[in-house]
Amino acid sequence: MSKLKELFSTPRRAAVAMACLGVILVTVGICVVMIASGAPGPEPASAIGGEAAQNYAFADAGVDPASAQVLQVKYERFQGEFVYEVEFLAGETEYEYKINAADGSVVKKEQKTVKGPGNSVPAAGTITLEEARNIALADAGVTLEQAIFAEAEQDTEQGIPVYQFKFYSGNVEYEYEINGQTGAIYSKKTTTYVSQGTGETPPVQTGAPATQPPATAKPTPAPTPAPTQPPATQGPRPTQPSGMYIGADAAKNAALADAGVPAGDARFTKVRMDYEDGVPVYELEFYTATHEYEYEIHAQTGAVFSKHVEAHRNSGDHHGGTVGQTGADIGAEAAKNAALNHVGCAAGDVVFTKVEQDYDDGRLVYEIEFYKDGLEYEFEIDGASGAVLSFERD
Repeated sequence: MSKLKELFSTPRRAAVAMACLGVILVTVGICVVMIASGAPGPEPASAIGGEAAQNYAFADAGVDPASAQVLQVKYERFQGEFVYEVEFLAGETEYEYKINAADGSVVKKEQKTVKGPGNSVPAAGTITLEEARNIALADAGVTLEQAIFAEAEQDTEQGIPVYQFKFYSGNVEYEYEINGQTGAIYSKKTTTYVSQGTGETPPVQTGAPATQPPATAKPTPAPTPAPTQPPATQGPRPTQPSGMYIGADAAKNAALADAGVPAGDARFTKVRMDYEDGVPVYELEFYTATHEYEYEIHAQTGAVFSKHVEAHRNSGDHHGGTVGQTGADIGAEAAKNAALNHVGCAAGDVVFTKVEQDYDDGRLVYEIEFYKDGLEYEFEIDGASGAVLSFERD
């Protein structure tokens, strides 16, 4: 206590003591803010380094380092792990990678190519939405059966009609803009969510690196031959790791086990793949005699990502209608055909964006949505008879 009094015994000592105390408080405050904000702090000695992270990204993209313009290399925290965010340009393609800071594996990658809506001579008339859809699928190397469409619509860019698509296949999200007059691709973006913890480390690209990695004991990836020519304008096509997802049946079993519902007592109305904040999940909905269940199951681990359970508002009616009495269910394909017949078109002429089962006041219905010639159609089809209960066109 006496020593503390000595610090403030004279005005000069008091001023020095207050200044030191202020520096300490500011330093502590900065540390608290960094911890609270999740700032990654300084790079540890075990991290691969920004230069090596660049090379891992170049190698995965198939880009010669000499032809790349690096925009950013940043050490940060992403989904609970430390990564390097690497952004660079090559040709007309912009790449953004998140590289694991410990082993150089690819955590996430995006690429976007932009050419401009007037990149070719306009042709007479316009292509249809279905033709534009097929152009996007062909460029992505994805069949119609493999694609899950989240968006398919027509817009205008600089006075030129443009079709916009967003769809999923496996662990890749695709976004396309197609010139409505020529069918040319003038904008596309792919986002690949890579399985983590696989132990697979991509090789590093050789050639003239943007900067030389520091001479330390950091791991040096094995070299591969540098490409002889710059990458094509459209950029490399991402690939899907094999055995990455547990599968829809395993996801259904995981949800049923968590809910404590026997498979024979459940009627599934929705089973589809989606992404939540970059995490691949299976979205599931099913009914029992008394409750409605909604689950999101992690597509790689089978863990319950989210769930919601709700008792039927009128559980007595849930199985009291035609479906409950007869067990009749025309099925999704028959419901789709009922909607198509109502419009007078074939399945190949439209882009389906929604085909789901649901219950409306105890009645089994199918909710059908699709696009045709720039118009959106929404149907509600009786699940027992195939009758059109509601119809909208926008």
